[in-house]
Amino acid sequence: MGGDVCVVCSQPDPCFTCKTCFSVSYCSTTCQVKDSNNEHHQCLPYTILHEDRCGRLLMASRDISAGEVLFNDIPGAVGPDNNPKPVCLTCYKRLPGLVYRCRHCSWPLCSPFCQQEDGPHARECQLFRIHSPRFEIADYKKSCPWYNAIMTLRILWLKDNKPETWKLLDMLMDHLEDSKEEDKIMTGVIDFIHNHCKLTQFTEKEIRHVMGIIDTNAYIIGENPNKDVDLQGLFPITSIINHSCTANTICFARDDFKFSCRAVTNIKKGEELTTNYLHYHYHFFGLSYRRPEISEFWHFKCNCHRCRDYTEFGTMSDALVCKDCEQGRLVPLNMSAGAEWVCGTCYGSQASADVMMIITYWWNIIDQASKYDMKTLLEILQKLLKVFDTNHFYILEVKRRLMENIGDSKGYEYEDLAEAWLEKKVEFCRDHLKIQKILAPGLSEYKAYLSAHIAEPLYWLAKKRYVAKKCSVEELSQTMEEVAQHLLMVIQIWGPYRKRSAERLKAEHARKLLEMVDNKYLHRNMGERADEVLENDILKIYKANIK
Repeated sequence: MGGDVCVVCSQPDPCFTCKTCFSVSYCSTTCQVKDSNNEHHQCLPYTILHEDRCGRLLMASRDISAGEVLFNDIPGAVGPDNNPKPVCLTCYKRLPGLVYRCRHCSWPLCSPFCQQEDGPHARECQLFRIHSPRFEIADYKKSCPWYNAIMTLRILWLKDNKPETWKLLDMLMDHLEDSKEEDKIMTGVIDFIHNHCKLTQFTEKEIRHVMGIIDTNAYIIGENPNKDVDLQGLFPITSIINHSCTANTICFARDDFKFSCRAVTNIKKGEELTTNYLHYHYHFFGLSYRRPEISEFWHFKCNCHRCRDYTEFGTMSDALVCKDCEQGRLVPLNMSAGAEWVCGTCYGSQASADVMMIITYWWNIIDQASKYDMKTLLEILQKLLKVFDTNHFYILEVKRRLMENIGDSKGYEYEDLAEAWLEKKVEFCRDHLKIQKILAPGLSEYKAYLSAHIAEPLYWLAKKRYVAKKCSVEELSQTMEEVAQHLLMVIQIWGPYRKRSAERLKAEHARKLLEMVDNKYLHRNMGERADEVLENDILKIYKANIK
């Protein structure tokens, strides 16, 4: 550490050191941003700029290498997501009934151990004590609308108690102008704060603004111990990062609700830092899916480089087979709503409405099929190949669902699988990896997902072939090396994630398989490389571009 107190606010035991000069330490990203304005220390890898097209954004202030952690963000507030059943507001466990009340405000908690003077509940507790309203929950088995107000109150509390953090969050976009009808949740929260709690010092406009900010900018960062309530966090710096459908960073939750931003590709000085708001299962989805999805949930029209290229960087992941020549591919003529879809080979065209009908029809077919029905999925796959380009996201989605079944569902366990099924999974994974290198390159979550899926079937396939004398020792070693590299990639990308998260558990599983492969075939102490990440949080920096 560059000191035993935060260089800005003097809080003891700062949580991180400047990664550039290692000379100063901070308690939070908020303090690091404040210090970036000082002439003596301007080491942040990004600057905060404003552009009319998107408001604030993060711009690389120096060249950045893939794998670098750009910042660790401390949440301005953490709380339960919308419409939960009653939970403890300190540990977030579900409440079976009235067990214990906060001795200050009488809000239900799970036990005296969660009566913490500096815990998460302290913020709203301080506000509730002003007028001492009563809190009687009639049915603990049903959702309680009062809990929808907790995250909002925890942010409003910042206004008088942590004004610097409040200022950073208050500048975030709320997109209230995009609301088409009165939001019942929002109306209920305003009623609870004003009428039940009598907290009229917060205006209706402020409450709506904060709720809009949460709706637009908050991240799901984990779940409660019962895994039945999602927890959300609002982060001062992470929330500034704009979306791109082919992003150059990933943002993920760490333990203690911190959020990290890590470069997935090399980034040049002056390039905007971006992240992909969509779940990695959708990173290969085409524009016909992404455009309405992003507009509905985040209230903007994406204009990233990928969205301006109808070939999806040449992958044709949103293209249909031309009915006229059967050789060319149909893509939209331009960005206009209702634009014709035109073949690049014969210049035949099809009306947008007709294309949308085809797209909707086949999505319904995919959606209605059971994800465990291998036979039906394989039949759908063959039919889709006659309508869509081989890289179309519908075809890749069906392959993804098949990938998840092979090796992981009942009757398709790896040890008992025929080689043909193992080969099929490896083939589908390689089809995805080919697209991943273009649409989500580098240390992306999509890459980790695919590496996690291809490693085991590759391992079992090589093992079965060697036992059957279908491959040489050299070929076996070569395949095991590939398996190890995929497992190391899973650990590098997902290893730093929050303990007990699905991604972290995948990384820990990869660690076990890596040790087995290394002990039997490679003998290179690869477990130590895995432990650098999983135990010591030492992440690899990649100077050369990685695919």
